[in-house]
Amino acid sequence: MTFAEKVYGAVSRIPAGRVATYGQIAEMIGCPGGCRAVGQALHVNPFAPVVPCHRVVAADGSLSTNFGAGGPSVQFERLKAEGVTFLDSLHVDMSVCGIVMENHPLKPFLPSNAQILFLGSFPPPKVRWSMDFFYPNWINDFWRIQGLIHYADAHYFEMDGKHFDRERIIEFCNSKGLAFYDTASKVCRLKGNASDEFLAVLAPSDVYGMLSKLPDCHAIVTTGGKSSEELAGILSATVIPKVGSFVDFPEFRWWRMPSTSRAYPMSLKDKAAQYSKLFR
Repeated sequence: MTFAEKVYGAVSRIPAGRVATYGQIAEMIGCPGGCRAVGQALHVNPFAPVVPCHRVVAADGSLSTNFGAGGPSVQFERLKAEGVTFLDSLHVDMSVCGIVMENHPLKPFLPSNAQILFLGSFPPPKVRWSMDFFYPNWINDFWRIQGLIHYADAHYFEMDGKHFDRERIIEFCNSKGLAFYDTASKVCRLKGNASDEFLAVLAPSDVYGMLSKLPDCHAIVTTGGKSSEELAGILSATVIPKVGSFVDFPEFRWWRMPSTSRAYPMSLKDKAAQYSKLFR
């Protein structure tokens, strides 16, 4: 794939109503510092507006004076029609409409006795957190599933109807030998939400490095489709397990479990039945 093709592929992922900077596109394709080359590729974009180069702006949100499809006034009108908000006629409000790049906010949780390593995709924005630990979103049911499996109580790890009990969860994970991280250590959040659909992975996690610190770990568990796809890339795997099943590797067994997001079409009871396979 040529440099320009990588640029066009990255730009095609920017949703309507959002913008990216030239530098962000360069970082998305693995060429940090290549913002000038990104601009040159977009200036001769043969696929506009299918490849929406009008959604790329300067680092301060300013429109391109060399926008190849009619100048900054055309770029302004296209972005305005898509719902992008502006500070003035030449500057996008980046705090509202700019895509966001994030490093993972948590360190891997790797108790020395861990036998199972759970890997999600990436945490939601912190505004959605109900505790400072993995699976922090209050409407994510990971900890309710664990409560059902181990204590026959979906509310076992809840505190006050708004927060999970972090200390109880950490004590539980240490006692059961459960480790946690995600398949990405750095992402580009194309929309300001928790959807895996709008995550572009910039840096995959060092899964083998984590396993080297877990001598008793015999299973990796991916908790959803995005994390499974990313782990397949990290492992150079040709087969992704079906939901509720596993694939054996020489060093470990890879289980794929259903997403614990409530958007996933499976009841809490049925999800718990799938996850209980890990503890038999």
